[in-house]
Amino acid sequence: MPNIVYVLTNPAMPGFVKIGITDRPDVQDRMADLYTTGVPFPFDCVIAWEIEGKAAVEIERALHTAFAPNRPNRSREFFQLESEQVEVLLRVMPGRDVTPQVVDKLTDLQMDDRDASSAFTKRRSRTTEEEFLDSLSANGRIVYERVLALGKRDDMWVNWTMKGFSLNVVSKGSRIALCYGYPPSSFNQKIYTGFDWILDRSNVPEEVVEQLKAEALKTGLFVPAGRGVNLTCETDRSWDENQLTTLTDWLSTLVKRIREFET
Repeated sequence: MPNIVYVLTNPAMPGFVKIGITDRPDVQDRMADLYTTGVPFPFDCVIAWEIEGKAAVEIERALHTAFAPNRPNRSREFFQLESEQVEVLLRVMPGRDVTPQVVDKLTDLQMDDRDASSAFTKRRSRTTEEEFLDSLSANGRIVYERVLALGKRDDMWVNWTMKGFSLNVVSKGSRIALCYGYPPSSFNQKIYTGFDWILDRSNVPEEVVEQLKAEALKTGLFVPAGRGVNLTCETDRSWDENQLTTLTDWLSTLVKRIREFET
C-alpha cells in the first residue's frame, strides 16, 4: 500500500517546513485536517511523493534524522530550513510526484482564507537576482551569471524563492524546472538538474532523458545527486570559458528536446 511523504509550508511560519507522512490517497485531505482554528492560513504543498510500502516510513524517518539539528521541537514535525533543501532530496528517492497542482478540497470559507494567504505571501520578500549573486563566491557568481543570462535570452521563467531559484521552461501549460540554483547557505552553491520534472511534466521519453543524463556526465561537470535521476554540479571552483559554454549549451539542449516532444 502506498503512502505519501509530504513537505508543507505556511505563510504564517516563514522559514519553517513540515515534513510528514499520510496513508490517505490525496495529500489535500491531510492538508485540510491540519488547517485548524489555531492556524491562521492554509498550508501549501511543496511536494507530495508517493512511495510504496514501508519505504515511505523509512524515508520520512531519514529526512527527520537528516534535518534533526533544524528541528526546534522534537514533538513537532516542523523544521527551520528552506523547502528546496527537502524537496531536492525527496525527488531522488524512489516514488512518484503526486503534488496537487490545484487545491480543490477546501470549503468556500477556506478558499477565502487561501486568498488571504496568497496576498500575505506576496508581501513577503523573496530574494532578488542581485541579492543572490552577492551571496556567491567569485567562482559561483561567474557560473550563475551565465546561467541566468541564458534564461533571459531564451525567455525562460526564473522562479525566485527566499534564497535560491529554479530555471524553468513552460511547455503545454506546465512549468518544467531544468535546474535549481542554490547559494552557499544551501548545498554549497550547487546546481541540481530537474530530470524528475522533465519525466513527470513533459513528453520527453525516458530513454531520451537517460541520453541527456549521460551527455551531462560526459562533460565532467556533473555527478549523480543520489539514487534518483538528478545530477549535481559544483560551482565553487575555477571555471574556464569552454566549461561555461558547455554548461549553457547543455541547458539549451534540454529546452530543445522538451520543445521537440511537445506534441
